[in-house]
Order: sequence, then C-alpha cells, then structure tokens
Amino acid sequence: MRSAKFILLAAALVFSSLVLGQRESVPVQPSVLKARDLSDLSSAVPGMGDDLPGVNLVREGHGRLKFGDGTAYASRDLVDTAWQKLRSSTDTLLPGTGVHWLRFRLLPDSSLKGRTILLGLGGNEQMEIFLNGSPLFSSYAVADHGETIKSVPAPYVIPFTLRCDGRPEVIAIRLDSVDGRTARTFAHACTLHAADMAFRNQREMTQFGVFIGINGIILLLALVIWSFERRERQWIYLALLSLVSALDIFCDLTGNMGLLDPKGSASRIVAAVQLILVPWPMYLLIMTLGTLHGNVGRRRRKWHTISIITASVVCVIFAGGILYYGLDFTTGSSGITFTLEDPAIALVIAVLFLGLLLAAVIVWFIIEVIRLGIKLMRTPGYARWVGAGALASSVLAFILKTLGSVDLLGMGFSSFLETLGEYCSGVAVPVSVAVFLAIRTSHHGRLVARQRDELDLEVKERTAELSAEKERSDELLLNILPAEVAEELKATGAAKARHFDQVSVLFTDFKGFTGMAAQLGADALLRELNACFEAFDAIITRHGIEKIKTIGDAYMCAGGLSDPNTSSPTAVIHAALEMQDFMTGRKKAHDAQGLPGFQMRVGIHTGPVVAGIVGVKKFQYDIWGDTVNTASRMESSGEVDRVNISESTYELVKNEPGLSFTPRGKVQAKGKGELEMYFVDKPLSLAQ
Repeated sequence: MRSAKFILLAAALVFSSLVLGQRESVPVQPSVLKARDLSDLSSAVPGMGDDLPGVNLVREGHGRLKFGDGTAYASRDLVDTAWQKLRSSTDTLLPGTGVHWLRFRLLPDSSLKGRTILLGLGGNEQMEIFLNGSPLFSSYAVADHGETIKSVPAPYVIPFTLRCDGRPEVIAIRLDSVDGRTARTFAHACTLHAADMAFRNQREMTQFGVFIGINGIILLLALVIWSFERRERQWIYLALLSLVSALDIFCDLTGNMGLLDPKGSASRIVAAVQLILVPWPMYLLIMTLGTLHGNVGRRRRKWHTISIITASVVCVIFAGGILYYGLDFTTGSSGITFTLEDPAIALVIAVLFLGLLLAAVIVWFIIEVIRLGIKLMRTPGYARWVGAGALASSVLAFILKTLGSVDLLGMGFSSFLETLGEYCSGVAVPVSVAVFLAIRTSHHGRLVARQRDELDLEVKERTAELSAEKERSDELLLNILPAEVAEELKATGAAKARHFDQVSVLFTDFKGFTGMAAQLGADALLRELNACFEAFDAIITRHGIEKIKTIGDAYMCAGGLSDPNTSSPTAVIHAALEMQDFMTGRKKAHDAQGLPGFQMRVGIHTGPVVAGIVGVKKFQYDIWGDTVNTASRMESSGEVDRVNISESTYELVKNEPGLSFTPRGKVQAKGKGELEMYFVDKPLSLAQ
C-alpha cells in the first residue's frame, strides 16, 4: 500500500524533534549529485505537484543568502562561507533591502555529464539565473523603448548541462525583494529534474488512473457478488478495501500529483483525508484474508478492532494538525521529515508519541497480513490466490522498491523495479481477487455443467420411468373402462353418462356353483373361476365386446357400447357360442380326470341402455336400464350348454348366415311375465 510509507513516521519524528527550532548543521562540502537522484528523489513543484521526481536545491545544494548586489556573486570560485544560511525565520526579503543573492553548490558525478537537466523555479519574483558565473536565464526582457519588463510568467523550467569536472558547481540566483516573502520559501520552489520529468509524471499519473480503475472494477464486482451472497462477509470487506484503496490513490493523485493547488486549503483537506485512510487498507485486507481463511480467533479480532480504532484516532488528530496547526509531511532523500509552524515542546512530544503509536499499529497490521497471507496460500482451494496477492502487495512490493531504490543489480533497472513495485502495491490484491473470481467462476461453471448433465440424465431416466408408469396406468385404466371413457376421464377428470339405443347385453352363470365350491375348496374354486373368466375375456376382446363386470360366478359384457359397428348382436351371439364351447370342452377334460366341472347358462337381450361411471372411489363403468334386467332373465330362463336370446335380439340376427335358432315360445320370466325366447344352435364349425 502507498500509505505504508508512514511506518517511518516515528523515526522521522524523533529526528525532527531533536533539531526542531535549531539551526541546521550543513557540511562544508556539498553532497554528490547523481543522475539517478533526479529520478528517484521527490520534490514539490509549484503548479505541478508535491511528489514529482527531482531534487530540491535547499536539501542538496546547501543554500546561502546575501543581501546586496555585486558582480562577483555569480562566480563559481567565490567563497560564500560567510554568507547567511537559509533560515525560515531570519531571512525575510524586506522591502527596501534591494537585491538578494542565493547560491547553491552541487557536486555532480560523471553520470550527469552531457545530460540535460531541468531547473524549476516556482516563484513570481524578478530574477536572473547564473550557472558557474555564466548567465542562464532572466525573467526580464528589454522592450524597444529601452524599458525592462517581465518576459515570462512563472513557473519556469530552464534546461542546462553541468560540466562534471570533479569540482563543485554553483547555481546563483539574483532576485528582487518581495513584501512578506522569505528566501527559504522561494528556494523551496527551486528544483532540479531529469529531462524526462514530464514523461515520468504522466506515466505515474497513468499508473494511478489504472490503479483507480482496477480497484473500481473490483469494488463493483464485490458489491454485486455480496448482494447475492450476503452471508459471505469477505465480499463487503473486499468492496471496502477497493473503495479505500481507490480513494487513497485519488488523494495522492489530486494532492501530491498537482491536480489541486499544492499550497491551497483543498490540498490540505486531501492530505488530511489521505492521512485518515492510512491504517484502513491494511485492516480491511486483514479482515478479507481472515474471513476467507475462517480461523481468526475472537481475541485476535478484538485486538484488530482496538488497533484500527486507535490508529484512526491518531490519524484524525494528525489530520486536525494538518488542517488547523500547520503540521506538514514531506518526503526527502533521507526519509520522511515534518515541519511545524510555531512549534512547542509539549506538542512535539505529543506528536512523537502518537507517531510511534501509529507506526506500531501499522507494523503489526503488516505482520498480520503476511501471516494470514502465508496461511491462506497453504490452504487448499482457489482462495489462496488472494493470499498470494496480499503477500505480493506487501512483501514483494517492499522487496522490489528496495532493490529499485539501491539498484543492487547495478544494471540500471531501478526505475523498472520501482514501477513494478508500485504495481504490486497498487493492483496485486485486485488482480489476485480477479484471478480468484475467474477460477471460482470456472469451477462453479464446471460444477453447474456437471450437475446439469447429471440432472438431464436423471430427467431422462425419470421421464422414461414416468412414461412406463403412464403406459401401465393407461393399460390398467383401459382394463376397467372403455377407451373413449378413459380418454374423457383423463382429460376432464369426469365422464358423462351416455345413452345407447341398441346394446346387446350378455350374462353367464354357472349351474350348481355353491355345491361345487364346497367340493373344490376356496383356492381351487378361485383358480377355476379365473381360468374361465380369462378365456371369456379373450373371446370378447376378439369380438370387440366391452366387459362390464363379474358378480360372483356371473359374467356380464355388452356389445355396441363405444361403437355399435364394432360389436353387433351377431358378434355377441358368436362370442356366447364360443364361451359355451369352451365350457363344454373343459367339462369333458375334468370328467376324464374325475374332477367336477362347471356347466353354464348364457342369456342375451338387445335394447337401449345408459352407460357411465358411478362414484369417485373405486369407480367402475356400468350400464343401467330394462335391457340389463331382461338380459339377466334370458340367462336365468335358459338351459345349460345353450345360448338363450330374446325376441328383440332374434329379430336382429335371424337372417345372419351360419346361425340357426330353435323357438321356445313364450317362457315365463321372473318379474317380466311371459317372453318370447330362442335357443341359438351352434354353427357347424363350432359343433365339430
């Protein structure tokens, strides 16, 4: 995280508290200026930002100040040790003091030879710049009428090259006094930069834009996933982490990178907000890792909560110092230092204590991130990618930035390594989360596909089973109902009663059934009945006759119900003759074995009936009407081994070829009086 630089706050505060309010001790010889210092160090450039690659002349050039004017003040060889050192409180450019001179000594090494350097000047004072005694730049120009006017508005960026001959080189600045300004304030705006400063600045701003964009995407994804998985708290922690990270980078971009006025109140507000956010990225990352790992104890979570509250309070106090007391933090070549307007020893001690407390919390948070990241990486599953991202954002980013800052490889890769470290710090966690989500989605997709295939197979199996069950149900339904009635019942859940004008009803009955039941026993009797009725079922099926029911040893069927054309009275008579022939043959077989056998009477009558279903439980198809009663009387008035038919049936079949009839005259029928009856003689084919 970019806010990790505040870990060095305590050390900086200790150092600054020792020297606060004292005059700086400046070495006689200037420090060596290297080419990489122009890229690795940072400086503030008015109008451009507070954190740009470059060198501040006050830090590296050991500035000297002299009131008055002289032609030799720009010379490289001038001994200026007697000149006043730059102080923030004693070098005010008072009105009426005339010209002021600033001198900065640099000792460039050979890496700067022949390289173009940019001198940045952010003040609005009237000035002339000299390099080693030679004029370099002037903010004045001579008009046609001889007057001296200001030629170029500030800030200024002036290109030049150094001699790099092993001797200190001098940048001298001649400027006029400005009411209320200090030389040190002006000098702080004097910076040196590499020629590609603009490119580096744009590249860093682009990086920040990429970081904000990636964190914004992860924020959106985390919120969407959390909206569907409210119990998974890691998604809300991840969303907050992405939001805080994006806000931190935005503050860095708008504040340090110069999108706001570096000296304005808006910049101070942004700096205060960024300072308040310092502990939160680490804390939210700990919460995310802990939730994914799932084994953070209650006691440790309690300490996490206490730590984030403590760190937040400290950061809010520091933010108040930035807004109301002039507390300011700047990044220099030697680490992090701070300045404080109107310092007081009690305030310094308080700031020192709070800084050490904040540093302790941040260090512990980093240790927790590393611990949880390693544990998460060692756990099976795709969540370990987030642990890898956490380690990359902390450990790997620190290693890369360290290698880049000291250039241990010695191959000029420092800028590349530092950039890579910035990417690890800014996007390692979001990218690892993206990889985690991609693997998770792919895994879930494969799981869903496998479950879908298994479900499809199960559906096919269940469909086949249902189809088989349906066929069995239909077959069973057709065994008890006519096909037309069964379809109506399945479609509507009920079947309407229907009237038929001409139906031939057939009844059968076994003679002496009760006495034979006593001889055969229940099991044998049931087997015999079943054998006879199965034969009857087969016979009437061949002739298209509808079975109605069996009542004890009586068998009832009817022809002409569903379709009169499929079962005529003739077909019913032929079925009755086949039934009698079957029973005669079975009686002979039983007599030969010395077993009792059934003899049967059959009666048929043709007339109108009403057919339908009665009841809702154990319902069955039945027919009603006088025709049914008359057919029953035909059976009871008949004789064994004969088929007895009524006069109405006879009138319908008397002219049928192959059939012959024996008139019986008027026969007394129970409840019906005397009725004309006929015996049907067996056709020659059946008689044989």
